[in-house]
Amino acid sequence: MQPMKQSTYESCLSCCLLMLCGQSQKDEINVWKHGWEFNYLIGQLNFVTEKFDQRISAYIENEFYFNQLEKQKNNRVEFVNKKIDIVLIRELLESGPVIVYLDCYYLQKILHAPHFVLAVKCDENTVTIIDPRDGLQKTMPVNILEDSITSLRSHLLYSPVLVSKI
Repeated sequence: MQPMKQSTYESCLSCCLLMLCGQSQKDEINVWKHGWEFNYLIGQLNFVTEKFDQRISAYIENEFYFNQLEKQKNNRVEFVNKKIDIVLIRELLESGPVIVYLDCYYLQKILHAPHFVLAVKCDENTVTIIDPRDGLQKTMPVNILEDSITSLRSHLLYSPVLVSKI
């Protein structure tokens, strides 16, 4: 899997989706633009699954958000309403990489903001991610990943999300 560095501040999800689906970065902006047609997440998921003939599963923690997105998805996107935690991430990683929504403060210690990364491996104590912000592969302690998801939920008030290929 070729790491990607996002070309805009807001295209972390599009880069992660392209990496997850084994596509090149040439479609980054086109994928990103489709996030503004509906909801940022569902617009990009719908576009990528149709354009690249993929099936994707998205785990949405917040029930209200889940119900809203469920109404807008195409038939190639499957949603699951479930609590996002390290146990679920490890389970999904057994089948391949997984996109994780987190608070990027725990990666850079500068700014609290929502951010998507691609988790590629996890052992007992660490998780390896590709961070599209700088295009680098990084290893971080599992408890820091958990803290970043908790902060997304409790500090930034965003629903945690995981995305994987089916």
